[in-house]
Amino acid sequence: MIRAFVSLIFVLSLLSCDAQERQMTKRNPTAGEPYIYALTMPLCMHDASAEHQAAIRFSELVEKRTKGQMTIEVIRQETKCAEREIIADVQKGIIDFAVIPSARLTYIAPDLQLFDLPFFFEDTDAVNRVYDSAAGKLLLSKLDIQNLVGLAFWHGGFKQLVSSTPITTPSDLGNQRFKVFESSLLREQFSNWGAHSLSIGAGQTKMAYEKGAIDGEENTPRNVLQRLPETPHITLTNHGYLSHVMLMSLKTFDSIPEKFQSVINKAAIEATSYQHQLAEQKNQEALFLLKNTATVTVTEASPTFVAWLKEHSSKLLEFYRMRLGTEMVEQVLQAKENWQAPHPDKLLVALDADMSGNSALSGLAIRRGIEIAIEEINQSGGLLGKEVALIARDNSMIPSRGLDNLEIFAGLPNLLAVFSGISSPVVLAELDYLHQNKTLMLVPWAAATPIVSNEHSPNYVFRVSVRDEYAADFLLDGALDVSENVGFLLVNNSWGRSNFRGLTDSMARRNLTVSHVEWFDWGERNFRAKIDALVKKGVKVIIFVGNPVEGGKFVKALAKLDAPPVVISHWGITGSNFAEKSRQALEKIDLRVLQTFSFINADTPAADKLITRYHDRYNTTHRKEIVAPSGTAHAYDLMHMLAIATKKAGKPNMPLIQQELRKIEQYQGVMKDYQRPFSGKHQDALDRSDYMFATYQDTALYPLKE
Repeated sequence: MIRAFVSLIFVLSLLSCDAQERQMTKRNPTAGEPYIYALTMPLCMHDASAEHQAAIRFSELVEKRTKGQMTIEVIRQETKCAEREIIADVQKGIIDFAVIPSARLTYIAPDLQLFDLPFFFEDTDAVNRVYDSAAGKLLLSKLDIQNLVGLAFWHGGFKQLVSSTPITTPSDLGNQRFKVFESSLLREQFSNWGAHSLSIGAGQTKMAYEKGAIDGEENTPRNVLQRLPETPHITLTNHGYLSHVMLMSLKTFDSIPEKFQSVINKAAIEATSYQHQLAEQKNQEALFLLKNTATVTVTEASPTFVAWLKEHSSKLLEFYRMRLGTEMVEQVLQAKENWQAPHPDKLLVALDADMSGNSALSGLAIRRGIEIAIEEINQSGGLLGKEVALIARDNSMIPSRGLDNLEIFAGLPNLLAVFSGISSPVVLAELDYLHQNKTLMLVPWAAATPIVSNEHSPNYVFRVSVRDEYAADFLLDGALDVSENVGFLLVNNSWGRSNFRGLTDSMARRNLTVSHVEWFDWGERNFRAKIDALVKKGVKVIIFVGNPVEGGKFVKALAKLDAPPVVISHWGITGSNFAEKSRQALEKIDLRVLQTFSFINADTPAADKLITRYHDRYNTTHRKEIVAPSGTAHAYDLMHMLAIATKKAGKPNMPLIQQELRKIEQYQGVMKDYQRPFSGKHQDALDRSDYMFATYQDTALYPLKE
């Protein structure tokens, strides 16, 4: 009890100490001489650290290349360092530069928590790929809104577990108190491992050990070497990666001439390269010293212990995905992948979809359906004696990006198939390439009729999704239930034109004519004129075919009418947060959306099993939280049918798998009991009898009728 009280008093004193105010000043130029920019860069690292040495190199480069017109004073503040105060002073322009652990910045830049995810990076090469990627640059650029310039990411190194007692099993973590950076994700990491965590400044860590306020910490070897507990035990886990951000005040950056801005950017690149080399070297040297110090015990974590740590922190990525934005998460996931040889010891399934654009939730839904199916397949022994892994690349619904992705996928020797995404124009643009390279494509969303009814033989495209030719009749039936005064509002691309042909043919067979047709382009902003034209023609029900951005603008404009027409919509709007953004408008209009499946009323054993796995893996609790449910169900069934065909083919050979897919006699899936799903004229596993309408209730889709 006394020890706990003393620890509490000590912690409170540290928090007070960490908030101490500092005074930073700038030197003014001497009158009559060229203006000299005298800038400051305080560091919370010791003189021999990689960061301090790289900062000195940066300062020297800047001074040399500006011919002395800009100086940067590197100030060591290792013992009394309040990083939050430094960040605030950089934002105000009181301080000009700083190097801050990314975890310390997450209170103003939450996206940086991606770097804190446990077991996110396999090696330093993966870290470098993210640092150097467009995703890395985007993360740095987001600091602008906080009045900061993110110049570069600097290496800290892989983190290990340090404690005053041995840590070799999960029970050793129980009730221990670990010092962590100021990050909610890191606190949850240790909570998931059964331990406690405490945010303490680096300068106070040694004293915290002495006072008994903490039992250990997670840190890199070179940082650990500076502050060890009395009886140090280091368990090598490589469970996380410590990153630093080299910052500059946006106020300072904007105040200096453009030529000096260029000097700073170029010098930062060179200093960063130097820092990366030093950090790696110093971590290796520190680990060698620790292993050869008699009073220090260094232990390699057992594979069993590492597997336990991974398992008990594996849900953090999905827990934070929606908080940080799935778009950003997917960009970083793609950036860290080794695309020269991804998972060489596994069989691969690839996903080419909109993962970070306006319909990113459609890509996420497909990903999750595939992931759950793969999890079940691997738990049953994998395929052909190997585990299966999913790799994904974003196409943002741009055909050229899709083709670029296919070129990368097609060169992988262990590839089983490529899953496509929501965009019909992307898949249509890929058809020739797919068949020239005998690349198998499985379609869980894109609906254009020519995707499957193409002129290629053998046909390498298989679909579990809506087919526009069938959807046209279904959409029109739904519209005619309201009125014969039907109008079309269609996106002006290959998908919209495919639907136009299907709808007009369906009306012709009924001896009906459309009241009016309006077309819109991607990026259309003003739908009022198009709505007015439809209403003036007496349209009582509008069949809408489009994607979520334009769909949102359309329903918001429509909701302003006193008596808006009913809307019968194709399902392109459902692959995003359309409902969340259009919540108020949806309360005022009657919108009915084409769907094929809903988890809300699903009551089969297969659906129940999928729902249970979904909730467990993705931290959801209610069926309505399953995003874009049709995409998940389609992808799940397609993946399992791919597994059946692969086993029968006996080797990862796409022409053989293509033949076996056509021969599948029966599969009891989540969507339905499939009977010879791909053996007919069209390799479409669903037909009109599988379609239904749904409506939004509190942003979730609820079925209207079977």
